[in-house]
Amino acid sequence: MSQLTTADEIALYLGGGLVLLGTVGVGLLEMIAGSPHPVSGEGQIVHEALVPLHIRSYIILLGLAIWGAYAVYKVVATTPETGQTRRTL
Repeated sequence: MSQLTTADEIALYLGGGLVLLGTVGVGLLEMIAGSPHPVSGEGQIVHEALVPLHIRSYIILLGLAIWGAYAVYKVVATTPETGQTRRTL
């Protein structure tokens, strides 16, 4: 099982890429852009994100959904090896 199929590559690159983009990519963009986090009068931090939080969440969820669909595909499309051999007398 060392060879990657097309479905393996799609799940690996697209799903993983979206999860990394949503976590690391957008996080680095927020840090580089210097999004302010001012404190209100009550001491609550007001988060002003450069990329809205729901967009960031949808990017991560889409990557996880691709991984989930790939897992279902692997369970349905592959047959497990039984490992049984027939003995001849």
